[in-house]
Amino acid sequence: MEALTKCFSCGAETEKVNGPTHKYLLSTPGCWARYGEVLAREYSDFRYMAVHDLTVDAYSIQHPGQPNPQTINSLNIHLASLYAFFELGLRSSELSEFKQKLAKQKPRFRWMETPLKVGQYNINDVWGTDTPEAHQEMVKRWAEDAFRQWHAYSANIAAIAKIAC
Repeated sequence: MEALTKCFSCGAETEKVNGPTHKYLLSTPGCWARYGEVLAREYSDFRYMAVHDLTVDAYSIQHPGQPNPQTINSLNIHLASLYAFFELGLRSSELSEFKQKLAKQKPRFRWMETPLKVGQYNINDVWGTDTPEAHQEMVKRWAEDAFRQWHAYSANIAAIAKIAC
């Protein structure tokens, strides 16, 4: 039986492995590897890729890291992207362009402290799906749940999102 470790950012239990992690999105190596497996699935099939931006956004806001210019930019952009999808009705296919516009507004971004709870779902829930339809549904459920945990900052997130609209 393989030893498991719990990601200190999102709570996902994965195999305890030695390996790389992201430069500023803080996670365990196993969680980072699991995320890579999900991304590989999305890149391999357009039906999975349909929710790719939501996958990246959800993972990023569950692993925001420590305050520095990169993490502040990342957190603001990914939260605003989810706001645009869930509150403004942008389609998933429009989120990449939305984030590119928003990235030009970096001086307006501020750090937001991570909520005590980052959501009831994590990368394992997406990884465990077995069809493109189940994958898409789980990514949307995960992204919305993770996004809703940041409700204390909803006015700030809305203001940032509306800059790019």
